[in-house]
Amino acid sequence: MEHNPLLSIEVNILFLLLTASLAAVTLKRLRFPYTVGLVLLGLLVGALGDWVPALEVFTTLNLSHDLILFVFVPPLIFESALNLDGRLLLRNLPPVLTLAAPGLLISTLIVGGLVTWGTPLTLGPALLFGSLISATDPVAVIALFKELGTPKQLAVLIEGESLFNDATAIVTFNIILALVLSGAPLSGQTLIDGGINFAVSFVGGLAVGALLGYLAQLPMRWAKGNPLVLSTITLVFAYGAFIVAEEIFAVSGVIAVVSAGLVIGWFIDIFIDPEVKNFCQEFWEYVAFLANSLVFLLVGITAAGFDVFSQLTQTQTLLASFGVALLAILVARAVVVFGLTPLVNALRPKHKVGWRFQVVSYWGGLRGAVCLALALSFDPNFPDRDLIVLLTLGIALFTLLIPGTTIAGLMSRLGLDRPPAVDQIKRGFAKVIANQAALKKLAETQETSEIAFANLLEQAVAEQQENFDTAKQSLSELTQQLKLDTDKVQEMVWTVALSAEKTFYRHTYDAGFITPQVLDQVNLMISLKSDAVRQGQMPPNPQAETPLEFRLQTLWYQFLERFQKEGPAFQKKRSQLLVAQYAYHAILYSAAKQIPQKLQEVVMLANLPESLLTTCLAAYEQWQLEALAELNRIGEESPSAAEDYQRFVLQQMTQRAQTELLKNMAAEGIVSFS
Repeated sequence: MEHNPLLSIEVNILFLLLTASLAAVTLKRLRFPYTVGLVLLGLLVGALGDWVPALEVFTTLNLSHDLILFVFVPPLIFESALNLDGRLLLRNLPPVLTLAAPGLLISTLIVGGLVTWGTPLTLGPALLFGSLISATDPVAVIALFKELGTPKQLAVLIEGESLFNDATAIVTFNIILALVLSGAPLSGQTLIDGGINFAVSFVGGLAVGALLGYLAQLPMRWAKGNPLVLSTITLVFAYGAFIVAEEIFAVSGVIAVVSAGLVIGWFIDIFIDPEVKNFCQEFWEYVAFLANSLVFLLVGITAAGFDVFSQLTQTQTLLASFGVALLAILVARAVVVFGLTPLVNALRPKHKVGWRFQVVSYWGGLRGAVCLALALSFDPNFPDRDLIVLLTLGIALFTLLIPGTTIAGLMSRLGLDRPPAVDQIKRGFAKVIANQAALKKLAETQETSEIAFANLLEQAVAEQQENFDTAKQSLSELTQQLKLDTDKVQEMVWTVALSAEKTFYRHTYDAGFITPQVLDQVNLMISLKSDAVRQGQMPPNPQAETPLEFRLQTLWYQFLERFQKEGPAFQKKRSQLLVAQYAYHAILYSAAKQIPQKLQEVVMLANLPESLLTTCLAAYEQWQLEALAELNRIGEESPSAAEDYQRFVLQQMTQRAQTELLKNMAAEGIVSFS
């Protein structure tokens, strides 16, 4: 009986997803790296396919170049870019780009040279192998970072390098492949042309992705209250950025996806409500889970189909070639990480990448989907294609099975599995505050409750009081144990203050008191202050910056002022800008009044001396006076600005109250909007 091909594909995918789901649960209990476990399962399924008739159908599943690049790569890259800390990436951009661009080119030359010397590959194919095998894949490592709670800077360095060097590898590979196929000799002009092509592809990808990410904001604004539609729009633009960049503009699709992901991630972080934002993040975690699960299972099945291990052991030449290739990538990675990073550190003495981070970056340079996609893209008649594919599979399996399973132990030895001292104390703060809130809630229930189980309630209060006291004691002991110097404690105080201030702005926006543009402006101000604190500037006094949207509005206002000063368009824009300025300084004034009180409560809970608050409290008092002065200035310049802002607030409060009531009534079935 003939089977429907579509049904066979459906059954295969369902089997792989079921296998991945069961593996995710099992491997987590065994504390074994998830992606590495999937590769091993894929190898097992592929090997058993020759012996178990029921599994024979799965031996027909193989990764292909188009399947990886057009199906798996866009969501994996977009999810990473979407959740990447943009400001932290910007601050670490020099080492990231150095490793991703010059680093990959240096690695390509080193690997190509050593492989030419020690394997049957000639220079052209060896350089092609060097370019594709130098692309790192941090999926397994980043998943481990999330479990261990390692420093964010380390995660950004490794993930950022991978995002950008994927694009560098693809562009470099295509340039070398074109030269090899054309038979043109290597010359200075060829290198210049290659450099121009690389720059055009890289910069073009950035521009296309950023433009599409910006254009995505329009439908996302329409759908910002609908998490299903919003998530679907992000999915469309994730794949769309790759396709438009590759097929229409012939630039780097990977860089376009990275750029679009960063822009859309910024928009979601600023303008989307927390509930919808959480749904969108969970949606992309699920998409990334699907893509990772399928791609790593198929890596194992594909490797089993090539029978990598038996070929390596049976053919002495092949085994020697694998040894040379492995030595080449280890040497090249060492030269790139330990050679280029100190040079970047010398140029950025205040933002050095420590030696422990360099060690983890070296050992965490795993190989995965992109290098396999490039290896599988060769024409079947390409010279030494099978050898290149076998070496790529062998290297990918080695990095997943050896560094992928040992990096956790390495990080433990280096002390990177423990959060930084400031983060540990912040977690201690969180526990104290959470226990205090629970105790307060129980106490209120005890006062108002009329239930007959008073003795059980008293017991719960007593237990919670004990938990609260224990948390306070643990926080106090942790503070003394870590022996933080004054600067570190000051940094912690400022971090808590700025975090509370950012939360205050978000709640104010959710209540309808400020517009998305004003929220963007205050969030930019908080980010600049946070950057200044990390650089040791306390109190933070960074150079003021204005969001792009505000700058565009100001330019339009200046144009109208010059050519239509008396026109209605100018008066309307002038009124809008003054109201926005008034709202901005009004919210700064409110925050400067409330944050000091919150800060005093937190410091009291931590049993820290109040003298540590002197600088912080003085700064907030000064900011309060400055905001009040600006409010008075705007009020004198335009008395209607304050009235317009207050009218806006009242309208927002009324509208949101009505919307919330109607939502509750609809949820209870009282009214229907269908």
